[in-house]
Amino acid sequence: MSPDVPRPAGKRALLAGPMGACLANYDFGIYGTMSALVLNKVFFPSLSPAAGTLAAYGTFAAGFIAKPLGGLIFGRIGDRFGRRTVVVSALLLMGVATVCIGLLPTYAAIGVTAPVLLTVLRLAQGLAVGGEWGGAATLAVEHAPEHKRGFWGGAVGVGGPIGSILAALTVLPLSAALSDAAFASWGWRVPFLVSALIVGAGLWIRLGVDESPVFRREVAPAARPSLSGVVRRNGRQMALVFFIAGAAVSGIYLLNTYTLSYAVAHAGISRSTMLTFSTSAQILAVVAAILLLPRVDRIGLGRLYRVSAAALGVLAWVLFAALDSGNPALIVLALSLGQIAVNGMVISSVPIYVLLFRPADRVTGAGFSFKTSDAILGGTTPLVAGLLVQAAGSGWMVAAYVTLLAAAAITACTIGRRLLPTTTAVPAVAARKVDA
Repeated sequence: MSPDVPRPAGKRALLAGPMGACLANYDFGIYGTMSALVLNKVFFPSLSPAAGTLAAYGTFAAGFIAKPLGGLIFGRIGDRFGRRTVVVSALLLMGVATVCIGLLPTYAAIGVTAPVLLTVLRLAQGLAVGGEWGGAATLAVEHAPEHKRGFWGGAVGVGGPIGSILAALTVLPLSAALSDAAFASWGWRVPFLVSALIVGAGLWIRLGVDESPVFRREVAPAARPSLSGVVRRNGRQMALVFFIAGAAVSGIYLLNTYTLSYAVAHAGISRSTMLTFSTSAQILAVVAAILLLPRVDRIGLGRLYRVSAAALGVLAWVLFAALDSGNPALIVLALSLGQIAVNGMVISSVPIYVLLFRPADRVTGAGFSFKTSDAILGGTTPLVAGLLVQAAGSGWMVAAYVTLLAAAAITACTIGRRLLPTTTAVPAVAARKVDA
């Protein structure tokens, strides 16, 4: 344990990051699923089924649009007033917005005001998610002992997949147990309201976390830089984070979102069966990530990231071959290996994103650049994949696209490792552990 961190606060700091990431992915997972199942019916009933579904997905996209803006707004708060302030306020905003969606009157009750309020709440979710990540990742890495930065930062990355699994495990039993009428009437609200439990646990943990010792020691006494100064000073680092993150977030949305529609349209697999396959693969991959976490610092963050990115580039081709075969065992295996590769990229890259920036710029630089990549490269992956499959008639162009992103990410990671010793206030030996 670092001497700057009291033991109880250090333990909570380790859990604080994963809790926020868990809630963020839970909220986005719930909303994405409900957009496909029911939100078109209860908030856009005056539209045709197809138009209503597009409108529901439009509100889903609004959350992605708000993510980079949230990274800027909360990033400035985190770099000016402290990381703890960000992780508490963003978690609270995220939780309140999600619970309010669960309590929101439908179109039948208040008319057009309902979808307007839904969009506003969705934007609030996006702002909170965009701002929360940078604060949580920075707080975790700055609280961590030097020889465990990979473990602490990587734990933030593990929280996200756990949230996606919780979302699936919450929706599947409800949709199976309730009739269509009951689900459309009140059942869809339950997963949104359940998020209050995660928020409560997260707030209890985060309110007990001390401010980052790095912020207190190196940032708090210093003059706060302007936003233009942060961007001007860190343009290269922000570009590197954008491309390092690009392959991982694209892999996430390819595996968790696009494969569902591809399997239904091209392999004749039902949506419910494919959801089961996908959830099973995510569970296996999270177990693998948890087992890998204690070894991350010994392996080396850069080395683990590059191996995982190369594996994803290869596995993209294997995934579409497995889907085209229709063989359940091959599909689950390909999905599982792909998820493991993505999780390897995620847990190894979080500390890299943070340590590329000097302490005074970290929450803004890491949060904004990561969430911009998430919105531009990650959020558009299902659309790009659909267009490529339509053009090629199969998934080979999608696999080539993912391979290209993986190659760009490996290149950016290789460049980034050379910047770490000169752009962070860490000893050279610690930098070598980070970028080995």
